[in-house]
Amino acid sequence: MPIDGFARRWHRGRAVVTARPLALAVLLVGACATAGHDVAIDGRRAIVGMDSETLQACAGIPNRTKRLDPRTELLSYEIKNENVGGMQFSIPLVGGGFKIAGSGSYCNTIIRVVDGKVAEVNYTGDNDDFVGKEGVCAPIVRGCLRAHGNHAETSSR
Repeated sequence: MPIDGFARRWHRGRAVVTARPLALAVLLVGACATAGHDVAIDGRRAIVGMDSETLQACAGIPNRTKRLDPRTELLSYEIKNENVGGMQFSIPLVGGGFKIAGSGSYCNTIIRVVDGKVAEVNYTGDNDDFVGKEGVCAPIVRGCLRAHGNHAETSSR
């Protein structure tokens, strides 16, 4: 292997860099793109067990609420992602379609509160990032992670 760290081979008398640097670049971009997913997962862990007032102080007032019984309430937080990027293809014969290199467009976060404490957090909607699941939901819980210092990606710079 050459001293500069790149694997080279000869093609028609010229040195050609192989795909190793490209593979490394793809891995680095993929690692950066998962930050939203990590925030969503860490946020879910951080708010389970939190009391309802503390949750609303860091995540904000929910868009909708529904009382299921005297002990149980659902809080619904919604976010629409205007920056979806990528390309979307639809083929009428197959139905549906698919996206390439884009992220989801919305997230509904449903939080179940029992006896005043968060018991469960579910993310629904078209909420997957380019790399990683549920990344569109990250802004909903990011404030709680910042307020309680539970995630390095969310610390204020």
